[in-house]
Amino acid sequence: MQRGPVLDGLPEWYLADQLKKFKSGQRGKNAANRAEALMGVAMAKVGTDEQLADLTRHFSKRKPKPFIRVVRGDIPVGRAHYATRCASCHGTKGEGKPEIQSPPVNVQEDWFLLDQLRKYANGQRTVHPRDAGGVMMKAALAGLSPDDLRSVVAYIARDLTVTPPLQKVGPPKK
Repeated sequence: MQRGPVLDGLPEWYLADQLKKFKSGQRGKNAANRAEALMGVAMAKVGTDEQLADLTRHFSKRKPKPFIRVVRGDIPVGRAHYATRCASCHGTKGEGKPEIQSPPVNVQEDWFLLDQLRKYANGQRTVHPRDAGGVMMKAALAGLSPDDLRSVVAYIARDLTVTPPLQKVGPPKK
């Protein structure tokens, strides 16, 4: 498992938007959010708009890969919360909505989705006042418990994710 988002398969428009936010300092300045701070440092090394465009094209053309589902939750509860709090922005199938810069959630690994929801909920993923999507995310999570967050992610991973689950492979049986 890696320690950051899977960029493979995210749309070019979303990658460009997020990388520009890191480049401009709207994201990546919160030292309490180590993964985001590291991304901020990495993006400081991207010198030109052409390099940024090359990165977004590269990752958007890659296919998302199967992953081991690690988040467990109450699927019916997650489905209900997704329908009332998430689908209007992220789509009924988790496909995202470019017209409102809302990313797909159906290509991301479950552990990362849960990590991001927790960070929005507890303030570790800081929300820049000019980041309307971030402000909406924080509001959408208001009142949800940690169990609710796990249930939403478990629902996404089981019913919306575009890749089949990758099964754990143990040592060979003797």
